[in-house]
Amino acid sequence: MLTRLLREPQRFSFDAAVMLLMQAARQSDAGRAVRFHAPVGLAFPASDMLAIQVRPTGFAATVSPIGLTGPSGVLPGPYTEMVAAEQRKRSPALAAFLDMLAQRPIGLFAEAGIKYRPHRVAAVAKLAGRSETRDPVRAVLMALCGYGTPGLLPRLGFAPETLAYFAGHFAAHPRSAERLQAIVSDWLRQPVEIEQFAGMWLPLRDEERSALPRAQANGQATASFNQLGVDAAAGARVWDVQSRIVLHIGPLPLRSFQALLPPSRLLTRLVALVRAFLGFETEFAVNPVLAKDAVPPLVMSASGGPRLGWDSWLPSAGPRKADATEAVFEADFIEQRVH
Repeated sequence: MLTRLLREPQRFSFDAAVMLLMQAARQSDAGRAVRFHAPVGLAFPASDMLAIQVRPTGFAATVSPIGLTGPSGVLPGPYTEMVAAEQRKRSPALAAFLDMLAQRPIGLFAEAGIKYRPHRVAAVAKLAGRSETRDPVRAVLMALCGYGTPGLLPRLGFAPETLAYFAGHFAAHPRSAERLQAIVSDWLRQPVEIEQFAGMWLPLRDEERSALPRAQANGQATASFNQLGVDAAAGARVWDVQSRIVLHIGPLPLRSFQALLPPSRLLTRLVALVRAFLGFETEFAVNPVLAKDAVPPLVMSASGGPRLGWDSWLPSAGPRKADATEAVFEADFIEQRVH
């Protein structure tokens, strides 16, 4: 990108060009990274950046949006004519003097363009060597996501930069399946489908189970949850259709599928990301789907062999007609392995 900027500066805006030059010079101060010069004459400029030169001391750029002289100069026109006349005499002293006076204002103008673009603010903070905790934009994004307290970030289980990147989705309420699908699909760079109302069994405590009336010492009978059609339930668990969702990821090639099998770091980070979005009110499962043409043959091995229910399939006489969807990993199973 820097090579293209040096070759075709007219294709870049002022803000974008200065940001690239600051990164190339590894300077967080625009005035130190670039020496700004005003164009000679009053001809209408075709672009923000007219020329860029590489010098032993850094970069020199001829810019048109702001300056003391030139087509956008704030000084009266005769000053620009004087500079042009001195240049024709091969005397650059006046132009250099005026450029020196304008250097600081143009540098501040460039930094003002960075101030209201969060991604550039973060890049400048990195150039300045400021710690992430001192980045004001990052602090605001974390607060919008609900993670503004410093003690919460180390417990995320994934990079805080990911949270900042998806801050728009995390800050929106109520949380939706469409937003979760967009987050996971973008983060994994894979197709994702959210199955809502997948349901799960909820265990009942002893005091919550249906029981027949029992006589107490005082002669009174007590009963619990035994009204048919109201609160009676048979068994020690009940089916709740709204407490669980399933993330179907794929179809995937074999390498990407294996990267989402326990105890992979990618799967652990994915579960942590989804948990941060959903909270603990909703359970979920991850279902990596292996493409039908990527299903490997069954090979027995003493090390790294197939695991039942995860990555092993019986051979068939003909080609598979459907993708392999058998591998389903509950979030609490992955989280227990981590802790």
